[in-house]
Amino acid sequence: MKLLSILSSSIILLNYVHAIKPVTSAQFYPLNRNGDIPTDLEPFQLGQDIPLDCISRNIDNGEHKFDDKDRIIYIPFPTCQETNKPLSFKYGVSEDVNCTIGFTDELYHLFQLYIHEDSPFSCRLPLSNEPHYIEKGGAFIPLTFNFRGQIQDSHLDIDSHLNVLFTKPAEENTLISSVAWSSGTNATRIVIGDFLTINLAVRWLDNLKNTDSNTDSFRNVNGLPFPDGFYKLPLNSIPISYSMFLFYLGLVSLASGALVLAFSYNLISIKFSKTHYRNLDNESLVTKRD
Repeated sequence: MKLLSILSSSIILLNYVHAIKPVTSAQFYPLNRNGDIPTDLEPFQLGQDIPLDCISRNIDNGEHKFDDKDRIIYIPFPTCQETNKPLSFKYGVSEDVNCTIGFTDELYHLFQLYIHEDSPFSCRLPLSNEPHYIEKGGAFIPLTFNFRGQIQDSHLDIDSHLNVLFTKPAEENTLISSVAWSSGTNATRIVIGDFLTINLAVRWLDNLKNTDSNTDSFRNVNGLPFPDGFYKLPLNSIPISYSMFLFYLGLVSLASGALVLAFSYNLISIKFSKTHYRNLDNESLVTKRD
């Protein structure tokens, strides 16, 4: 009986093991609305404004708003006083940007949700430069603004100093990921009707090496828009982009060239002066002898 019990338990265990599904293969991200890998991406140009829109939420509970097709409604980022336009980012350009926004009653209550982390400040960026790409069902990259602060009875304390980080492939002019998070120690007191200047330190990384990538043949067979894998930050430092590296390299080259030119000019001037005065002295000696 004991042997039969053991055999029965073994059969049950084997059936359970066979019932477990095998680990699925890696799936490319992001996909378009139809669940397909996005292909034929129209590349962005350096310095081009990337359109940015954000989820529209109910101020009572932070839930998404939906249109008549049950799709989430997206609206532009709040208008910046500096440009009189909603916030946007220049493709591939690392820079510091200010965006001053006005706090209406609705935006104030939304920031209560964002700071308390009841709802994320979720936005998106298109993967392609094609006009109305997302509206046509194209893929997009999420960008969440992680504002931190404190909610008081009479006001909000908001840390408005944000680091904004974008990663892109080394060759293809598209996007891999993006994130924005508060990283200051000074918060600003805000009530309804106030204006808040958001300081954004925008940085682009385009020289990250992708690890855990599938083979090139996988890419060719499946038509991936750019090499797949984990675009991982290094352990010791955050690298600058190739464009910034070339800029600094050119700057150093110009400075070095200017120093070499100045040194050479001074050296030649000194030698010329010594030779010139020596010739004059020789001529005076000859005259005296005559």
